[in-house]
Amino acid sequence: MKRKLLREQESRCESQTKIDKTRAVVKDLHSRIRVAIHRINTISRRIEELRDKELQPQLEELIEGLQRMWEVMFECHKLQVHIITITCINGSAKLSFQSESYRQAAADLEDDLFNLSLSFTKWINALRTYVQAISDWLHKCVSVEEKSTKKRRWMNTTTEQKLRNTGPPIYTTCGVWLDFLKELPIKDVSDTMKGLAVAVSRFLPHQEKTQGKKTLEGADPALEMLTPHNTFEDWNTSYDRFRSGLVLFLTQMSNFAERSVKTYAQLHTNIADAKRNYEHKMSQP
Repeated sequence: MKRKLLREQESRCESQTKIDKTRAVVKDLHSRIRVAIHRINTISRRIEELRDKELQPQLEELIEGLQRMWEVMFECHKLQVHIITITCINGSAKLSFQSESYRQAAADLEDDLFNLSLSFTKWINALRTYVQAISDWLHKCVSVEEKSTKKRRWMNTTTEQKLRNTGPPIYTTCGVWLDFLKELPIKDVSDTMKGLAVAVSRFLPHQEKTQGKKTLEGADPALEMLTPHNTFEDWNTSYDRFRSGLVLFLTQMSNFAERSVKTYAQLHTNIADAKRNYEHKMSQP
């Protein structure tokens, strides 16, 4: 606006005093803008330094820790599946849930399984939310030209792909990691835990189940229909259902852990490739 005013004053040949005053204001604004741009560039470089030299290594450390955790979990669950499979083949256990100690153990196990299902889902969702939040913050630093909604969506997709291919490695880290977390069969594992809890509940009378016990909140209606009412089921039928549910639960956890190990290993490869691509790009004149 001030530059426009200065041009208008000059074109109208107004007094030199007015023109000089306006020109001084324009120069002052220009100086302020240059200082502001310099500050913005300094802050941007600092953000980039924090992003690449602090945040990226911390994310890689977290990823390595999660990979080691899932490797241990996979070995444990694989051994558990092997043991329970052999036990089922070699014969059935002779247990009685008539005693108070066994019934209390069954009730505690039922509660623990429902808590495990809830905690497992919350934990994976929390990790996903964490990575999504970092990804959203990173993309706020990327300028995308305003277009129509359809065109903007297409540009966002191409920008994301370009950032993963040649941008700083952290974009690949968060992007691939987020894709992995979104593809995990969380609901299948959670429902298997709930199904096993339902199988355990069949060893308990209905009145004992409902006294201070957790409900099937969040469970599928099909699982709720399996809950026993009023009386014990046939013990052999209940035990067979519990045993098959336990095998399925351990198998699901083993498969989930194995998939996680492989995917985190692939994520490491993607990060290494992204680093090479970015270093090659930055080395170009």
